[in-house]
Amino acid sequence: MMKHLRHTLYIALTTILSFGAASCEDKGVIPDSALVNIFYDAMLTNAYIQEMGIDCDSLDIYEPILKRYGYTIHDMRHTVSTISQRKSARLSDLMAAASDRLEIEADREKHIIRVLDTIDNVARRSFTRDIYSDTLIEARRLKDSTRLFVRIDSLVPGEYTVTFDYMIDTLDENRNSRVEAYILRHDSTQVLRHTTMLTRYRESSYTRKFTTDTSHYALCINMFYHPRSEEAEKPSIKITNFNIRRVLPTSVSVDSLYEQQLNIRLFNHRLMMSFTADTVRPVVEPIIEQDSTLNHEPQDSLALCTD
Repeated sequence: MMKHLRHTLYIALTTILSFGAASCEDKGVIPDSALVNIFYDAMLTNAYIQEMGIDCDSLDIYEPILKRYGYTIHDMRHTVSTISQRKSARLSDLMAAASDRLEIEADREKHIIRVLDTIDNVARRSFTRDIYSDTLIEARRLKDSTRLFVRIDSLVPGEYTVTFDYMIDTLDENRNSRVEAYILRHDSTQVLRHTTMLTRYRESSYTRKFTTDTSHYALCINMFYHPRSEEAEKPSIKITNFNIRRVLPTSVSVDSLYEQQLNIRLFNHRLMMSFTADTVRPVVEPIIEQDSTLNHEPQDSLALCTD
C-alpha cells in the first residue's frame, strides 16, 4: 500500500515539474523536514481520492498542500530539480520517511481500533442480562396451556433472544402444535411475528432473535399456538431451559460502562449535564407477565419464517 502511494506521488511530482513555469521566481530549496511533511500530506490525499474515486488534476490536489507550508508549485519544482545536488537526504529517502510515518500512525490507529473493539465487547457482555428464565415448564392438561405463554412488557431497545428445549411425547393429542413469537407495539399491533411447527416425539430446540426499538412495548411467546381453524387438544409437552436474553445496543452499553467505571454523575454534576445528549437514561428492567391472555384475535394464516 505504501509503495503504491509513493509511486503515485512520484508521478504527481513529475506532473508538477512539467507544469512549472521557468520564468517564475523561486523562493529556494524546501527544507527536508518540510518536504517530509508535504509528502506525508500528499500521500494521505492520494489515499483519500483513490478511496473516494475522485478524479482531479494533480496541481489542484497538491497546490493547497504546498500553500499550507508556505510554498508554491514553483518552489517544489526547483527543489526536486536540484535535490540531487544536496548532501543530505535523497528524494526517495524523504518519501520513505513520510511513508514510514504513515505506517507508524496506521499501526497506532489499528491498536486504538482493537482497544475500542475490546471495550465494545466488554461493555456488551457487562450489560447482557437474562431477563427471564425457567428450568422446567410442563403442560399435561388443556388448562395447563396457560403456562406455555410468556409476555415481557416495558421493553427497551436492544436484542432479545428466546431459547428453549422441548419434548412432545406420545400422550399429546395435538398434531400441529406451533410456537409463535412476536412483538407488540404501544398501540397493541403485532410486528415481527414468527411461527414454526413444533417437532414431536424427540427432544428439540427453539431459538428466535428480535431487535427492538422505542416503538416496541412487549415481547410475547406462545409455545402452544393453534390457528382458529384447529382445535387445541390435551397437551403433553415439557419445556426446559427456557431463557430470554437481552443485549443492549453497543453504544448504550459503552455509555453505561463509562458511567459505571468513572461514576461521572457523582463526581461532577455540571460535567454530567453537559453530556446529557450523549448519555443514556438508566435502563428500566422489563415487567414480566406469565399465564396471562392477550386481547387480540389470533391470525388464521400461518407465517413460516426463517432467520
